[in-house]
Amino acid sequence: MNSKTRNWLIAGVVILAGFFTARYINSGTRGTDISAETSVGNETLVVSLEHAEVVEASGTLEAHPFASLSWKTAGVVESVNIQTGDFVNAGDILLSLQPQSTSSSIVSAQAELVNAQKDLEDLLETSDTKLAHAVIELREAQEVQEKAAKYVRYLENEDKIPQTSTTSVLVSTRNGYQYEYKTKSFKGPAPEEWIIEADNDLALRTAELEEAQLAYDRLKDGPNAQDVLAAQARVDAAQTTVNSLYVIAPFDGQVLWVENVEGDLINTNNIVVHIADMDHLFVDAQVDESDVIRVQVGNQVQVTLEAESSIPLTGEVVSVNPVGEEIAGLVKYSVRISLDPIVEEIVLLLGATADVIIEVGAETAELGVPIELIQNDSEGEYVWVVQSDGSTERVNISSGDIVDDFVIAYGDISEGDILQGVERENTTSRPGPFGSK
Repeated sequence: MNSKTRNWLIAGVVILAGFFTARYINSGTRGTDISAETSVGNETLVVSLEHAEVVEASGTLEAHPFASLSWKTAGVVESVNIQTGDFVNAGDILLSLQPQSTSSSIVSAQAELVNAQKDLEDLLETSDTKLAHAVIELREAQEVQEKAAKYVRYLENEDKIPQTSTTSVLVSTRNGYQYEYKTKSFKGPAPEEWIIEADNDLALRTAELEEAQLAYDRLKDGPNAQDVLAAQARVDAAQTTVNSLYVIAPFDGQVLWVENVEGDLINTNNIVVHIADMDHLFVDAQVDESDVIRVQVGNQVQVTLEAESSIPLTGEVVSVNPVGEEIAGLVKYSVRISLDPIVEEIVLLLGATADVIIEVGAETAELGVPIELIQNDSEGEYVWVVQSDGSTERVNISSGDIVDDFVIAYGDISEGDILQGVERENTTSRPGPFGSK
């Protein structure tokens, strides 16, 4: 309750007290005797109260995180794996659709997902056996390439390379003439066609070596980062499409409501599940600009839900928004209160109105005065204090917070002082309307 509400409440009580007091005094003018010991209203002592300075406000109960989950495509509900009240983990499939009831692109994505996952697994696989084979293949490719390179250098640099030439000679035989082939050995530069053939072979062996080196590096240092990104992108794209068949829990939490049952025909964006982490509750309270300056992070808070007033809740201020907002003509500041864990097995209603009492000062002993004994006139608030001789004396006070049926009062009063609703009369009787006693 803010200070304005408190003052109006006190003023209302004072007006009622004044009304009944005036009626009593007027009745005395009709000849009623009032002795010095007679009191109007109950006599009450000024009491000591353990009281902490507080700021009162209200807000709504919320959970963090909270999500309303919806379908990403249209179709027929195939399975419902949850019910209200269930606890789920992030990644759990809560509901699913019949694939054949959705678009053909989703069915195609299911096959693409299998292939993409297999390619990614092959890319990431780096077993010791594969690495050993890659080492052998690399070594063999190096040896073959070195021999090819050495042969090219030999052909290009040696001018006395053993060669043979074959010639055909026509000779006479018994049966006529025929060709005979004669081979001649000699040394000289390599023929051009030899060099071309050797260069081509070297290029082939060099390419095979580079391929073997790449395979070895991929297994030794892991796959190429760009290859992995591309393969993962294929998987993600296919998975996103396939996931439109499902409603998946985005975080650990509790199911608050399930809309669908098996066989329901649903449309895109239909909300189907409300889920929240009920272990992390908070209240965003709207605090008056006159009070927010006293609120600090770490202040302890008492919370009462209007829907569940019998459940005592406690918490702590975790943030104060420095930017105000005009609400119904008043400037309010949002104060977030994190609630302490709730041990009891109870169901709290999210969105319920929450009344909060923020303790902004240390608990101290204060003087309390019954609210019905505080009076008010043009000079301000005051009480009647019974003196030792039985008379009453007006004592001006200023009021503070209301605590149960008492008001914290500041003024020249002490614990144990006797208070009374109206001033005592020092005479023992009042005259009647004709002067009689």
